[in-house]
Amino acid sequence: MRIVSTVLIILLTTVGAEARTKVAVSGKPLLLPGAASTYPDCSSAGDVVIRVTSPATHGSVSIKRGGVFSTLYPCNGRRVRGTTATYTSRRGYTGPDMVTLDYIFPNGELRQITFDIMVR
Repeated sequence: MRIVSTVLIILLTTVGAEARTKVAVSGKPLLLPGAASTYPDCSSAGDVVIRVTSPATHGSVSIKRGGVFSTLYPCNGRRVRGTTATYTSRRGYTGPDMVTLDYIFPNGELRQITFDIMVR
């Protein structure tokens, strides 16, 4: 039986809902945390699904599969297969925005993060 290592690229150490604060430049993309699930040999253990559960009021979020850089041993610094999310505000908008994302891992683990975004 292979051991599966579930990795959220910026380490999410709490269980359940979590809030994070980010700053974005108006109209410019802001990379939100990406996620990957890997085996100890750094091969993919399956896709992590990222879903927008509460959309941004003043912008949008795009989700894309591709390479993300792992921050956990033994894959630290290596590009692994993963999923990324990018927030972009409407051009010219400044002020607060918020988006909530669900990160669903192949093992059934769910992490929900609300991002409070200050657009400048």
